[in-house]
Amino acid sequence: MKKVIIKPLREFWVPVEAERISPDIFAPLSIEEIRRLEVWEGNRKVTLSDLFMISGDDEPAPPGDNEIVLSGDFSRVKRIGEKMTSGTIVIKGDVGMHAGNGMSGGEILIDGNAGDWLGREMQGGKITVSGDAGEYVGAGYRGESCGMRGGEILVEGSAGDYLGEHLCGGTITVGGDAGDFPGIGNRGGAIVIGGNAHLPGAEMASGTITVRGRARVLPSFQRLETVEIDGIRFDKFLGDLVDDGKGELFAASVEDGGR
Repeated sequence: MKKVIIKPLREFWVPVEAERISPDIFAPLSIEEIRRLEVWEGNRKVTLSDLFMISGDDEPAPPGDNEIVLSGDFSRVKRIGEKMTSGTIVIKGDVGMHAGNGMSGGEILIDGNAGDWLGREMQGGKITVSGDAGEYVGAGYRGESCGMRGGEILVEGSAGDYLGEHLCGGTITVGGDAGDFPGIGNRGGAIVIGGNAHLPGAEMASGTITVRGRARVLPSFQRLETVEIDGIRFDKFLGDLVDDGKGELFAASVEDGGR
């Protein structure tokens, strides 16, 4: 197993575009070659060694045998693990926007909070966040008809608005609350929310959303029956009927005035 350890040399005041921090890119490189990789800090092109202390194993290894450990505050560092296909990234701290963009394999473990657009258009692999995540987890970027297509995202804390927007596949699980409109425009896949959610599944055509807490449900959803899942009773809804939807929404508690 090839292991590379990265630590910030200073606090970042502007975003760093760090899509080159990926097992696929690091796999054939020596530590010195990794240090010379170029990234953007704001509008300034720099090398990784200008921003980070980098140490670890020199020998090349297949991407799947690579582990990258990021230790410190990466909350302004964006696009980590973008399009990665295998290997592991461990982040011991907060991470910035767009982590795991388009990844198709491997695993990202975040021991902290994640910024917006986590797992954007993800196709496979797994992302785990021990803290909270921002807006648009597993969503598609502006104009995309599909967001996340496969894989798994687990957020142990809460998530922001538009969770799983235009979800087409895969699974998103949030331990706490979600914000407004989780599952908006869904075309497949599954979302499980451990806490509360506001107006889940708007314009949803297929897929499933399960809210284990309280949900305000759009009037364009049709209540079908009461079901029991893992010992919890849920109201089951079909919708969004405005979009001729066949999606399934399960809510443990329906907020008054939400129908």
